[in-house]
Amino acid sequence: MSRSIPIGYAKAIADYDLTVLPPHQLSSCAAIAGKHVQSKGGREFVTYPNAYNPGPSLCGHLEFALKHEGVSLEVLAALFRAVEQGPFEEELCRYIRARPTGQNTRRLWFLYEFLTGRQLALEDVTQGNYVELLDSKRYYTAEPVNSRRHRVRDNLLGNVNFCPMVRRTPALLEFEERQLAREAARIVASYDEDALRRAVDYLYTKETRSSFSIEREKPSQKRAARFVSLLRELPDRSSLNRAALVQMQNVIVEKRFGERRYREEQNYVGESVGVGLRQRVHFVPPRPKVVPRLMRGLLSSLERMMASQVDPVVHAAAISFGFVFIHPFEDGNGRLHRLLIHYILSKEGFTPKGLIFPISAVMLQKREQYDACLESFSKPLMTLVDYTVDEDGHLSVKGRTSGFYRYVDFTRMAEDLYRWTEETIRTEFRDELDFIVRYRKAREKLDGLVEMPDKARNRFVQFCLQNGGRLSAGKRARFFSALTDDEVRALEKVVQEHLMPRASSRPS
Repeated sequence: MSRSIPIGYAKAIADYDLTVLPPHQLSSCAAIAGKHVQSKGGREFVTYPNAYNPGPSLCGHLEFALKHEGVSLEVLAALFRAVEQGPFEEELCRYIRARPTGQNTRRLWFLYEFLTGRQLALEDVTQGNYVELLDSKRYYTAEPVNSRRHRVRDNLLGNVNFCPMVRRTPALLEFEERQLAREAARIVASYDEDALRRAVDYLYTKETRSSFSIEREKPSQKRAARFVSLLRELPDRSSLNRAALVQMQNVIVEKRFGERRYREEQNYVGESVGVGLRQRVHFVPPRPKVVPRLMRGLLSSLERMMASQVDPVVHAAAISFGFVFIHPFEDGNGRLHRLLIHYILSKEGFTPKGLIFPISAVMLQKREQYDACLESFSKPLMTLVDYTVDEDGHLSVKGRTSGFYRYVDFTRMAEDLYRWTEETIRTEFRDELDFIVRYRKAREKLDGLVEMPDKARNRFVQFCLQNGGRLSAGKRARFFSALTDDEVRALEKVVQEHLMPRASSRPS
């Protein structure tokens, strides 16, 4: 292939030395006959014939980008900060006046004023149809708000403080078509109230234990009980604000680590390594001074998506992962991130009323996938953040970084969350309900053989499941010495026939 030259966003990034996370698509042009697409690291590198070259005009390259590459708020925001304001605004005004009804011209005009807060010396558009800011066939969008000045319909998922982007990929469209919420409702409808009632307590407990295990923590019974209570009452919250998030953070962490507001110090995710306990930094969140603004934007985005009935799993991914990337507290961010998933899925009616999908259990089982999902953002970010760590472990960030966290593409996170949610519904959720039904039948047979107290019967079953369907000699001697050999064999047979087929779905 002949030598290619960057166009669109790639041209803007190169010419102005922009420090940004690369957008989903980067383009170039060359002396070729047709368009060539290469995919690498979750991004597309597209080479167009030379006829697509917009020429020397920056505005021409931006119009090309909006038409062919989509909307990258991060690149545009960084570019608008980097250009010389006066000359660029004059060029932009001339460009817009030359094509006042052009769809991408009006989008570019809107985005400049939206991202900079400055108004160009242009009269409002008075003719032409309204145009959607985001192509709803290409992106997940919110209920639009008309901008009369530009005749643009603002259908972004957020605002200038925080605006997630999620592309409508084939994978996400396929997940939508599976209608997992309806599948979950059908599963629930196939079980009686007694089975559902018995399953509920265990599902909440399993989600709690798994969420803490992801953080490599084992909570006390009291802390675990508080977390379960919080999970149960989440759907009843009419909305979330800073006070609610602070209260939730206080519930899930040890009392001495509870906070009264968003963090006021720079935190990071890392580990101590080596003889001198040197810090290996895995992720650096935004500076404390920008956290309140980012969080106002995130909560506003949450409400806008809720009102717009955005796909619940996409909504949950954008808000929950946005939250954990902002890392607004010193402690508890990961557990709060997963609580937000449950809050949104419940409020959107995706989760059956009164129940919970133990998604954290699947995240724990798929730990490498979960970590890779987080690292799809953190790894490229860490190549851009300039920071130092002193001998006391205090981290300092240099330069401006807030844009990295403000306009994130959450497509990868939405795909992964959908994948984990599907597996949760079809395995963890269904298996628990199936186990309840099988255990109920097994209990009747066990009681028909030997009448034991509930605690003793449950213990017998647990010990057998832990030991391949048989009661070990040690457990028998300690807890069931009163049983005869024939009784033990008969009880073991019931456990093996009724509970062993899916015993692996139960905890040890």
